Amino acid sequence: MSRAPVATDRLDSWKAIASYIGRDVRTAIRWEHSRGLPVHRVPGGGRQVVFAYPSEIDAWLAGGNASSKNLSDPTLGNAGDSDFSEEALSQLSPAGPAPRRVVNTALAIRSHLKGKWLASIGFAAALAIAIVTTIRLTSQKKFLVASETQITNDAASKVGLVTDGRDLYFGERRGGRIVLLTVPVEGGPICEIPTPFVQTQPVAVSGDGRQLLVLAGEGNEVERALWILPVQGGRPKRIGNFLCHSAASSRDGRLIAIASGSSIFATADNGATLHRIQTFAGVPDGLQWSLDAKRLIFLVRNMATEETVPWKIEFSDTEQFKISSLVPLAPAPGKYDSLSPVLNNADDTFLGLGDGQGTIQVLNRSPWPWRSNFSISSFARELGGVGSLAADREHRELYLLKEIPGRHELDWFDRKSHEFRPFLPGISARDVDFSRDGRFIAFVQDPPRGLWVAGPSGNSARQIPTPGIVDIELPRWSPDGKEIAFMGKRADSPWRIYVSSADGTDIREASAGDDNQGAPTWSPDGRRLVYGRVFCQEEKTCAIGEIDLETGQQTVVQGSEGLSTARWSPDGKYIAALRAASFQVFLLDRRIGQWRKLADGVNGNDLAWAPDSKAIYASKPGGDRPEVMRISLPGGKAEPAVDLTSFSKLTGHIETWFAVTPDDSILFLHVFYGADICALHYLEKR
Repeated sequence: MSRAPVATDRLDSWKAIASYIGRDVRTAIRWEHSRGLPVHRVPGGGRQVVFAYPSEIDAWLAGGNASSKNLSDPTLGNAGDSDFSEEALSQLSPAGPAPRRVVNTALAIRSHLKGKWLASIGFAAALAIAIVTTIRLTSQKKFLVASETQITNDAASKVGLVTDGRDLYFGERRGGRIVLLTVPVEGGPICEIPTPFVQTQPVAVSGDGRQLLVLAGEGNEVERALWILPVQGGRPKRIGNFLCHSAASSRDGRLIAIASGSSIFATADNGATLHRIQTFAGVPDGLQWSLDAKRLIFLVRNMATEETVPWKIEFSDTEQFKISSLVPLAPAPGKYDSLSPVLNNADDTFLGLGDGQGTIQVLNRSPWPWRSNFSISSFARELGGVGSLAADREHRELYLLKEIPGRHELDWFDRKSHEFRPFLPGISARDVDFSRDGRFIAFVQDPPRGLWVAGPSGNSARQIPTPGIVDIELPRWSPDGKEIAFMGKRADSPWRIYVSSADGTDIREASAGDDNQGAPTWSPDGRRLVYGRVFCQEEKTCAIGEIDLETGQQTVVQGSEGLSTARWSPDGKYIAALRAASFQVFLLDRRIGQWRKLADGVNGNDLAWAPDSKAIYASKPGGDRPEVMRISLPGGKAEPAVDLTSFSKLTGHIETWFAVTPDDSILFLHVFYGADICALHYLEKR
């Protein structure tokens, strides 16, 4: 196919570009990402508003980026020729800018030369590219584990981990609090750093070790306030008035990036001015600045599949916080849970995987000059479980929370005798629900997670078949005891509500849709279900859904925007829900269709009705006095039902889930697991 390059012509759409190169649109898009097809964006025009110059495309083609065989054979190059999966690229919101590609000017010159000059210069250019490529290949670093050292040995439940190279800072669960602790990097005594906060999680530390950037909360809220905390004492300073779930400060402390909901923001004046950088289809997390503060590395999580993709934002040299490049750094999503600080000027980074085996990988810059993606290689395996990662670049130390396998047990609190005793001893059960007549229980037994039914003491237990469902939570008996509704998750799919017959002979998805559905509760006539959405705080989609089981139609309960954790009262008169951001319980009176605030100070994420519908119980796990509250109707008087302070002195901790039995007693899940800090000394080899 011959073309006369015309510098003044312009191709103003993907369709025109694809037609010019003799391919379909999908291949043109892939070639831009994987092979550097020179495509430009209209500033402010969005991801798909593109144009290209035929002369640049001719030069690109002349450079051998697309062979004549590929151009002539429409069956080649349409699949598998992209380094990035469509799923990875789909994490970018439609309004976001797309990656910038650099056109090789040497190839552009080469395409216009003729005869011997073409041959000689072409050979020289090819040789130069080969030399550069060889240098890049041989200079790519490989990271190897040289030794492992254990820093702590208390097996306590820990969250967050940062280091300034001298000390390590982390949070530790103690009763209803998360306290801030520090330990020297070589090990030694663990010391508490007093804070005014109920729960404190460190996310960054200044280079001199004098200030910590911390997320401060009161309970199970996802988005929290961001504070600067002086390590040696002094008044903390809040950064802005926003809430976020991830944050990072540049090495010099001038810039702070935050992730709130599905967007990334940045500030250069401690939150006085906040700049929205980019909004994603998923939820960004694990923010890390490059050493020169010109780039951000982070993860974007797909809340339906719970997989993540590493991404990189590069900022303009001329305008602060203006994006010049935005690209995914991995060819496909993975189970990446944590990201270490950037290790060097090449932005190499460690990735922690939530694969249950304790695996750490290395995210390396690609050695190919014309590609902006990174390669992923193995670093360490079989660590037992990997939590937060911290790094000391100078001494080549990678610190991690090495998770310790645990166990759990159910405890029964008798409100009459005020005594705790084991429930279902010897059975690894959770999420117990009693049938209305008290004759049966449904529960989840793990590992692996499966749905079971049994008598009230665990007798005559049998498993309910759930083919294709890989995870199960929170089963609920129908009022007549003939069916069980539960949260179920298929591979690479969102959480959905399923309904099974009690004998397991029939199972179906309750409704059509693709939202992440939370715990179901039944209407008294058994014809409808209500639920709150899972991950709604991160995605800012909180609302109460209602399902008509006869039609499968799902609707949003009027006035429920911003609410979660829906619970229908046994008598059908009310629906209770939580507003997690403000720690409030709201009540919908079904007779008049109005919501009203019922109680304040509820910092947990679970609710349960008393069997007589005259009170609702709410968890309050955060604070110096963790408890379960009993809120009476209609007035909303709140009083402690169970004081959980004694559990804060025991090994492990009480989960926020609880259940109310037919006799108005309460079940708790007591979990025993934790983590210790380990150091992996690593070597860098070329």
